[in-house]
Amino acid sequence: MTVTTILLDLDDTLLGNDMQDFLPPYFVSLTEKLAEFAGGQDLRQLMSASVQATMTNQDPQASNLTVFMADFVARLGQPLEAIQPCLELFYRETYPQLRQFTTFRPAAEPLVRRLFADGFKVVIATNPLFPATAIEQRLDWAGVGDYPFALVTTMENSHYSKPNPRYYEEILSKTNSDPEHTWMVGDHPTNDIAPAHSLGLKTWWITDRVQHLPEPVPAPSCDKQGTLADLLAWVEVGGLAAWGE
Repeated sequence: MTVTTILLDLDDTLLGNDMQDFLPPYFVSLTEKLAEFAGGQDLRQLMSASVQATMTNQDPQASNLTVFMADFVARLGQPLEAIQPCLELFYRETYPQLRQFTTFRPAAEPLVRRLFADGFKVVIATNPLFPATAIEQRLDWAGVGDYPFALVTTMENSHYSKPNPRYYEEILSKTNSDPEHTWMVGDHPTNDIAPAHSLGLKTWWITDRVQHLPEPVPAPSCDKQGTLADLLAWVEVGGLAAWGE
């Protein structure tokens, strides 16, 4: 069965980025930028609640950004016009400093380069709970920001988020891809592997970080698993192109 489309997760797949390490300094920096609007409120708590509202959204007409911002400004008690300039300044000047909390993965760029060379349609299927500028910067940190991906999911262009299967259905629809001809590559069993597998996509579970955890993690139901370097080696010997033949 010919493979045509490859969905690649970003964080802890192409880029070493454990959100448990990344989000605390992210919220500290963002709180400093929005302090004048917070009125003593816990911004992390407000934003986390708005993220939950975004993740539970089922309206196909409302983008994740629309849902998040409507909920957030209502909780904050400030008009969007007041905080938008500060958010834009944060992502332009402060967000780049968070690169220090991520880890470059040498296999990422060669993998993406080979996938394009082999003619696959390549999608960045990262959880679209950040605006495009944040995701584009992380793609740059991973060394793959200049590639012409068929789609990069962001808050602006997505209407669902992981682990909702509708998130993957939307990607398949936008890229005109069939699930039986598509692979999902990701590190998270619940967000990446299980929902993609449930729709009939083939899945590769990235185990780079799992191998360094103190306790073994049960493997999810996936077609293949291994490190990003393992995936690159498999692609380079034609394993992906020959799958299903």
